[in-house]
Amino acid sequence: MHPKIVILSLVQACYWFAVLVGISLSTVIGLQLAPSESLATLPYALISVGALAATYLLSMLMQRYGRRLGFQIGAVSGVLAAGLAMLALSMQSFVIFCTASLLMGIYQASSVYYRLAALDEMPPQQSGMAMGWVLSGSLLAAMLGPSLARFANQAVTEPKYLGAYGLVAIFSVLALILISFLNAKPAMQAANKSTPASFLKLPAYWLGVGNTAFGQGVMMLMMLVAPLAMHQHHYSVDAGMSVIGWHIIGMFLPSFVSGKLVDKFGAQYVLLAGLGVFALSALASIWGTTEMHYHISLFLLGIGWNLMYVAGTNQYNQAYPAAEKGRAQGIAELVIAIAAIVGVVSGGVLIQSFGWQSLNLGLLVVLGLVAGLNVWARNRLKPK
Repeated sequence: MHPKIVILSLVQACYWFAVLVGISLSTVIGLQLAPSESLATLPYALISVGALAATYLLSMLMQRYGRRLGFQIGAVSGVLAAGLAMLALSMQSFVIFCTASLLMGIYQASSVYYRLAALDEMPPQQSGMAMGWVLSGSLLAAMLGPSLARFANQAVTEPKYLGAYGLVAIFSVLALILISFLNAKPAMQAANKSTPASFLKLPAYWLGVGNTAFGQGVMMLMMLVAPLAMHQHHYSVDAGMSVIGWHIIGMFLPSFVSGKLVDKFGAQYVLLAGLGVFALSALASIWGTTEMHYHISLFLLGIGWNLMYVAGTNQYNQAYPAAEKGRAQGIAELVIAIAAIVGVVSGGVLIQSFGWQSLNLGLLVVLGLVAGLNVWARNRLKPK
């Protein structure tokens, strides 16, 4: 395996430990610190706001100065975010915790380019495999994260959850060290500023962006509201963290094969398979609300996301000219970040208005429409 792919995989693992803690604890801490329960999901939403603000800027910066600088900015933001979260818990400050979330969004924005950096190291026919190996690094966070976070919280009991965010700071520093071994030179030739953004007129580009954004939005919505739904059903925080841990395993376990499936069968078929697994996830939640149902549903949600994420990314990355890579990737990831924030912001409202099972029933209808749209688009874009 290429050494840079190994480094990117390990950096991905460090980042996703921070994600595991954020998903499992941010809404719980939000309930604890916020002046109103309706603001409980605001800290997690602000992560997406921070990512939205930084995504395109980081892409253009990396095109000019190289991937390493952009990744270093993200990791430093992760360290600062963890430190501020610890300060917020010590002072019981909702405002400081929200500020920490904004900084964590910059870390998130940089992390979405890890898989794209892998494409710079491998030939096009192995692009799916390269992305898959980088994404698979998150399995380390999924398997070890819940136990490490639980141990840290037991070791530092006051204020509550301080230990988990201390570990986030440690892993962010480790990511910063690993990133220093990457190439400092720009990974791609900068586009001529006078070159028109021709990729914006390509239906295949927007189809890939749309599919990736849809998968991201659905995953973020359901992943965020699941701990809230479990809280409503009186499950413990540890139970919620276990469910999210298995969800992350589902997100990245298929990475060993999903990229190879895209390389072999094509992105369209893998996308449809991802939509099918999303549907199975929704059905599992509709059938029951036991802890096992949550585990199965969130595990399948992760698998469906992986298939759509890898296939959709492959779709849009095959559509643009090489000279427009920085802008094309930046705009694509900006759209995906917007989809994520829509999912996060709407999650709290939807779970309060419709409940967990009704929300999943509505998702089934939307999945059917998106599947039909993809079949129609595949026939329209097929060479004649």
